[in-house]
Amino acid sequence: MSEHQLTTGLNAYWLLNLLENLSNLSIGPDADTDDITQDLVLQFLKEGFQTIVAADPVWPWFQTTYGLNTIPGTGDYISGFTRETTSSPVVQQGVPVSFSDIAQITNIVNSTNSGNSLIYIAQDKAQATWIGATDQTNIPAYWSLWAGYLYLWPRPQATYFMRINGYRKPSLTWLTVPDNAESEDYVDLPNELQLALVNWTMMRIYQFQEDPEMSKVYSQHFAASLANYQDNLTSPNANQPLVLSGGLQLNKLSWWGNPGFGVYTGSPYPFAQAW
Repeated sequence: MSEHQLTTGLNAYWLLNLLENLSNLSIGPDADTDDITQDLVLQFLKEGFQTIVAADPVWPWFQTTYGLNTIPGTGDYISGFTRETTSSPVVQQGVPVSFSDIAQITNIVNSTNSGNSLIYIAQDKAQATWIGATDQTNIPAYWSLWAGYLYLWPRPQATYFMRINGYRKPSLTWLTVPDNAESEDYVDLPNELQLALVNWTMMRIYQFQEDPEMSKVYSQHFAASLANYQDNLTSPNANQPLVLSGGLQLNKLSWWGNPGFGVYTGSPYPFAQAW
């Protein structure tokens, strides 16, 4: 494996190479001469990848910010989005995408109008509100989802820039280039979850080889690697190992509308005040 691969990511070619070394089996295109076919192992990889992704719909790796310039008079959008930033270094940023790239929306902010945050509304409620004579254009204040479209309510009366925070859909394109050692289409998972993917695939390989003992070992490794990563994500920060009162921070003598507290000495009973 080249130094380039070690410092950037793991593509399908080197992933298959690693699996071949771990299993001591030949993985290739010929079912007659190879111990297991490459197509079957790729299917195991896809299966494991989708299992990991489904374990938590909001992995930080998939956090993404999108941009959308509205079209005056148009309230429904399936295209025109831009993937501005994302947590993953292996996915292109600053590129146009369709609405199908977005898996979940956390919030939408109208950056053109003082950053007002749009409110989610059910599609049927929005359609019953903006109908007939009331379906007038204005500054959007609500958003809804229906049939693969993003709807803004009311329909925008001008061009506004909407900043959309959410989670993108995972990419499976790395599975399509298993024979290219120099491919930069890397596995769309953080390094820690790539270990879980290897463990899952080894479990399935040994199931195929009818070796239940080794399959069970890798099944346990998979569960442990996935749980360890989830525990690491939810562990408390070092500067706040214990969170009380919903994480409210009280800064001593912090005025001008910020939370704070003060202690006023006196005899025999001191007086304390929080705000």
